[in-house]
Amino acid sequence: MKKNSIPRNVVVLGVVSLLTDAATEMIYPLLPLFIATLGSGAILLGIIEGLAETTSSMLKLASGIMSDKLGKRKTIVVIGYTISSLVRPLIGIVSDAWQIALIRSMDRVGKGIRTSPRDALIASSVDERIRGKAYGFHRAMDHSGAVIGPLLCIGTLALLILVFNLSELSTILRMTFLLAIIPGALAVISLILFVKENTAGLSAGNSFSFSLRSFDRNFKRYLTIIAFFTLGNSSDAFMLFRIQEAMSNSETLRTIILSVPLLNAMVSRFSDPHIQLQFANMLFLPLIWSFFHIVKVLFSTPLGSLSDRIGRKLVINIGWGIYTLVYAGFAMLDLLSEEWQIAGTFLLFTLYAVYYAFTEGAEKAFVADMVPAHLRGSAFGLYNFSIGIAALPASIGFGIIYNAFGGSAAFGIGAGIAFISMLVFSFTVTEEIRN
Repeated sequence: MKKNSIPRNVVVLGVVSLLTDAATEMIYPLLPLFIATLGSGAILLGIIEGLAETTSSMLKLASGIMSDKLGKRKTIVVIGYTISSLVRPLIGIVSDAWQIALIRSMDRVGKGIRTSPRDALIASSVDERIRGKAYGFHRAMDHSGAVIGPLLCIGTLALLILVFNLSELSTILRMTFLLAIIPGALAVISLILFVKENTAGLSAGNSFSFSLRSFDRNFKRYLTIIAFFTLGNSSDAFMLFRIQEAMSNSETLRTIILSVPLLNAMVSRFSDPHIQLQFANMLFLPLIWSFFHIVKVLFSTPLGSLSDRIGRKLVINIGWGIYTLVYAGFAMLDLLSEEWQIAGTFLLFTLYAVYYAFTEGAEKAFVADMVPAHLRGSAFGLYNFSIGIAALPASIGFGIIYNAFGGSAAFGIGAGIAFISMLVFSFTVTEEIRN
């Protein structure tokens, strides 16, 4: 194998993430609309997403520590992916919006169990000189699934409406959610059959003691800043909610959707003009979500590897600066005309995807750089915990502000927190590599 080539383990884990994200993104873009059809809005959306991420973060810490102590990663990763793949489609059978919180939390239980051991497994599978590239590649594969997922969503909607002649919006959404079990099951099978564990540097049978004193102050400062940044980084579902709200009565959007023959055929199956407008809006969400992830796919690997050359801090700070601009843009979205709202949405999601491409691989590679190999599971657990523990107050607070003062205030505050985080990170955290 060439020195700078992506190892097989990372490739297979990328395929697993692709399939898992395809299953998730068959559901995610439709979730704000589904919650609305059940009679709920921004505050419940914030509670659902905040609980889901906080549940996940608790388990990311525990599973990371456990994988270090057991000296095994793969078994824990398999358990996590299996739970998510089985539970996620059950959103299709809920009768009330609060039940989505329970299912989303269980889905995040699976994500929490698998994420830290998987990230440590990637770190142990690659040379330190291409860690940024490896994490960038993995995120690119994950985002490829997020491109495929919304397209599968639209294909499923077309099948249910045009072939099976379903016309009740709630039933169509539910059937789409249930069918998401297929790519999820394929992900688990691929993981079991093709991922091989590298246990170099690990030893089984260690005691399950854990102390923050194992990590230096520099790493702790990094985690603190990550947590503060997350306080202004609400669930991406709010972006979709913002678009749905801003364009809920957009005849321009309806005209654009109807100009596409397949989408026109689907919308035309509904006789009520209000339902047609609602359904056109629903179709726009997976389309913009797929576009968002296409940009992520294109930039994740090159920008992830950029941190190998010019440094993690600079790349992360560039990303956080872009994030600040994106949230400021979403704060002003409803000030634009209908035509410019659509163009502005594509521009903002392009920049938001570039933010992810700059930061996702670099932030994880930064974690791997800062700690020794035998503590990486725990370190990734702490990293993910720092993000997740702030996600609950971030999403709930964002939902409350959104409900009380509107989207402009909520996104504006998020932009301010991101800008402060960028400044503090620049002056208080140093780069270092520990083997």
